[in-house]
Amino acid sequence: MVLLALCLTASGCREKGESASVRAGLPAQDLPAATVTARVVRVIDGDTVVVRFETSPAVSPSGNGYSLRVPGGWVRVGREEKVRLIGVNAPETGSGQREAEMYGWEAKAYTRKRTLGRVVRLEFDVETRDRYGRLLAYLYLDGNLFNRELVKEGYAQVYTVPPNLKYTAAFLSAQREALEAGRGLWQRRHFVTGPVIGNSRTYTYHLPGCSGLPTLANRVYFRNEREALMSGYHPCRKCCLQRRLEGGK
Repeated sequence: MVLLALCLTASGCREKGESASVRAGLPAQDLPAATVTARVVRVIDGDTVVVRFETSPAVSPSGNGYSLRVPGGWVRVGREEKVRLIGVNAPETGSGQREAEMYGWEAKAYTRKRTLGRVVRLEFDVETRDRYGRLLAYLYLDGNLFNRELVKEGYAQVYTVPPNLKYTAAFLSAQREALEAGRGLWQRRHFVTGPVIGNSRTYTYHLPGCSGLPTLANRVYFRNEREALMSGYHPCRKCCLQRRLEGGK
């Protein structure tokens, strides 16, 4: 809890400066300087899109054509890349044998309506790719931080994954607003009223009997699920907590 508090304090300090324009909905030129432009060409689900980087004054010629500099490397202009939005998690729409989660299709439809075909700006954090090779980014649409919008409107919940914690405080504030208003995925959420156990390393929380409980050194105890959620933790799938909270068996 101490580690998270420090992270949130740091994020809150940055938020006053860097993300004030985001909350106010100012024009794109007032966004953080370290952003790149791309066009959304496909929507995978509520928190994942495919973008194409287009020619702009920021690109440089390379041996294989024109490339655009991003933190940690380069991306080819004209190439499509999957982008996973940082700090948020929308319900899954399901694939193969995996069932769709409650409100998954609504979240995908919202992201499609808001972003498909639009030119957006991407901002990166400490880690720029996940283990699947997807770019990790904050997505700005019309000068607003779309990651935060998803949480505020109830289409996603906070998904804290260190070290990308830049806007965690802003996301938690948006989640508190959505939860209290009962928006979107919070409308029919079945909350666990008893204690849950968090993992301070992964920011997941578990039912007490879960086989995936963290070591004693990494355990954080919460009085109930709401407290865990508002501390930036997300449910563990291994103990089927997500399904149970959504009213499943």
